[in-house]
Amino acid sequence: MSGALQAVGRRMDVVGICSLGVVTAVGGGILRDLLIGAVPPAALTDWTLVPVALVGSLIVFWSHGRWTVPRRPMLVLDALGLGLFCVEGTVKALGFGLNPYASAVVGMLTGVGGGVIRDVLAGQIPSVFRHGSRLYVIPALAGGGITAALWSAGHFSLLALLAVAATVSAIRIASLRFRWRAASPRDLDLDVG
Repeated sequence: MSGALQAVGRRMDVVGICSLGVVTAVGGGILRDLLIGAVPPAALTDWTLVPVALVGSLIVFWSHGRWTVPRRPMLVLDALGLGLFCVEGTVKALGFGLNPYASAVVGMLTGVGGGVIRDVLAGQIPSVFRHGSRLYVIPALAGGGITAALWSAGHFSLLALLAVAATVSAIRIASLRFRWRAASPRDLDLDVG
């Protein structure tokens, strides 16, 4: 729904709202599948993924102005999705024979890719790259790395994967609560004079 909500904020029509909503929902998975050679991508073969995203986008379209979506629950749901998607993307990449390092990157891209595509289509610098944005890429990459490390060490269980996903989500939520962000050049004291 975040893609559809951003489209509403950018004053897009129903086509733009649905497009951004769907791209945000399935973009990371499509990117993952194309990178690992899982073609056609799951979003194009699993008939439920696009319609569910489309229905969510249409709900945003029809409800705009009638009620507002509470921001905090949306951010929590987004954080939960980030944790699950980065772990799932890493697992799928490992299953396709990628090395642990590449799998961790693919896992991170699975978690953040849809939002990056959404922002580019909306004509904005992707939010995950903007100065002052809260941690998003870093916990996703860490989650992918931990997932790949568990796989490499033979400690690959559903419980372990859920713990990694929960940790990624908790770090994202904590970054929102405590205003943690990645460093940028503005944060460095480069006065060498």
